[in-house]
Amino acid sequence: MVRPFSCCRVVERHCSNCSGSCNLARAHLGCKDAEALRRNAEAAADGRRFKLNIFAQLMQERSEIYTADAVRAFNSIDVAFSDTDSVREAWSELYQSLNSQPLAPAHVIDERLRRLLREMATALGIGDKLRIDDFGRVYLPNALLEERRVRELERGAALARLSPQISPAANTGDTTSDIFPPKPE
Repeated sequence: MVRPFSCCRVVERHCSNCSGSCNLARAHLGCKDAEALRRNAEAAADGRRFKLNIFAQLMQERSEIYTADAVRAFNSIDVAFSDTDSVREAWSELYQSLNSQPLAPAHVIDERLRRLLREMATALGIGDKLRIDDFGRVYLPNALLEERRVRELERGAALARLSPQISPAANTGDTTSDIFPPKPE
């Protein structure tokens, strides 16, 4: 007997009303169901892995949430956690505090970041294993802190060098004297 799919196991018993086609059809439907279940389980595992990667990235970057990796993770939250309203709401609150003018106080941003991480952990099923203070505990050696400060100072100096001292609209003087040497007298 020919199997319709390699995963099918055709049972040799047949009902008395057919010539064997009922078991073949049932086995074929069983394979379709099994394949659909496999695809669904694989998609669910991929979704969970995507969520877990974002959560892990934000946990790693929680001491410096303005890094490129943290920004990529933040920007992926709405897609990865599209089925979890509590995570998206917590992300929305953090986003508002990060983009407010003036910037929200550091303790507000920290509180909202912790809430976001807690909601993500709950959505991943590990929220009961972590306490709220676990999200605030960060190891940041002085050497890395100093390196961060140096980068900030270098960036500030580069911005100061590259930004014009006087805006072009305010520069109404004669620019030809800047280009050419002074006229001999």
